[in-house]
Amino acid sequence: MYNDLLELPQRVIATARIGVRPELRDIETASRQLIAARTELQRRGRSALDLEPARVAIAVLRLGHMPHRNACIGAVAALADVMTDPEPLDGDV
Repeated sequence: MYNDLLELPQRVIATARIGVRPELRDIETASRQLIAARTELQRRGRSALDLEPARVAIAVLRLGHMPHRNACIGAVAALADVMTDPEPLDGDV
């Protein structure tokens, strides 16, 4: 469940990294999914700071701009770190 929330944001940011502007509907959906992921992390008592680089990159895209390539790389890497965290986040423990 949790990784499902982060896959689209990661893909949207990776698309921007190569210089291609993602579709607006994908940007908006990615923004909502990041908010849901942050809420889930906080609900489980965990820090959501690792999602900040992705939040910033998505916010820049929502404003109609392209985030800097290095910011995209950092955001994609940060999301990958959260997605590979060994602690289960889907409640199926």
